[in-house]
Amino acid sequence: MDISVVIPTWRGRHLLEAYLPSVFDACDRFHDLSGARTEIVIVEDAGGDDTVQWVRSQLGNRARLIEHDRNRGFSETCQTGFESACYPVVLLLNNDVRLHRDCVAPMIEHFEDPGVFAVTGKIFSQDEKLFWNGGKVARFRRGMWSTYENYDVIPGAATGLQLLSFTAVGAFSAFDRSKFLEVGGFDPLAIMVEDVEVSYRAWKRGWCIKYEPRSVAYHDASRTMDRRYRRRTLDKMSRRSRLLMHWMLLHDPGMFSSHLLSITGRLLVSWLILDWRFYWAVFTGLGSLPSILRKRRSTRRTMRTTDRELRELLNRFYRESPIILRQAGRP
Repeated sequence: MDISVVIPTWRGRHLLEAYLPSVFDACDRFHDLSGARTEIVIVEDAGGDDTVQWVRSQLGNRARLIEHDRNRGFSETCQTGFESACYPVVLLLNNDVRLHRDCVAPMIEHFEDPGVFAVTGKIFSQDEKLFWNGGKVARFRRGMWSTYENYDVIPGAATGLQLLSFTAVGAFSAFDRSKFLEVGGFDPLAIMVEDVEVSYRAWKRGWCIKYEPRSVAYHDASRTMDRRYRRRTLDKMSRRSRLLMHWMLLHDPGMFSSHLLSITGRLLVSWLILDWRFYWAVFTGLGSLPSILRKRRSTRRTMRTTDRELRELLNRFYRESPIILRQAGRP
């Protein structure tokens, strides 16, 4: 199966220079193993540095460059890449990700199943010492989906297992291009949690996301976001986006009531501990209410799996599968 590699970038020439060789190597390896065609699409989001000149002078026909005339943000930059991609599977990478040369083929195998929306891989730190991401665990508790936990397969477990992941991690995941475009791609309202939000929508469409532990990449904490925003601003945006995701996509009456009760309780507690960032997240989020309601209605119309069915499916997988929770940032 032919693949397009899409890499959004903003002022990332030094990162591309460091990590693109591993992408070329992995694509060449995949072509040698399968005979499939590959392409690399770099979408430059009007960063204003010398990325464009460097790509043109150094990469030639090895990569296709698309330039934005103005800065549009991560979601729209990814959308440009998906729309421009030629092939049915898109491997989406951050510009600071280094690939293991054998990572592509195991991911692509899963797309023989027409129900697969995306496949996410295993991520270690660049020095290869720390575990960062595996299969993503989601548990609904205290009125919210908690999506911070990771799992991996227990050593010695049988191969060929159907391993589920709630999230296709945006830094390193392969997507069915047509399905990604059908759901509308990443939502700009979900900045900082775009990959969680689009994954949730895909599950509710009746598709699934898988984890492939044989596909390995290396990635440290996001360098682009840390350069663009202060840590306090990132925290505020992440809180608001997680709230918006629930307001747009959580339809089960009981689960949504639990969410509203949780928000009420947190507003009271936040007042006592002077956590004004939570108030900012709630009230600025309400400013997007018309968009929230439109998204809520459209998601309900296309829903094939309910929130409760998804929760039961995931909980059954966690109980019955040979997996172990792993903490990010640990060996």
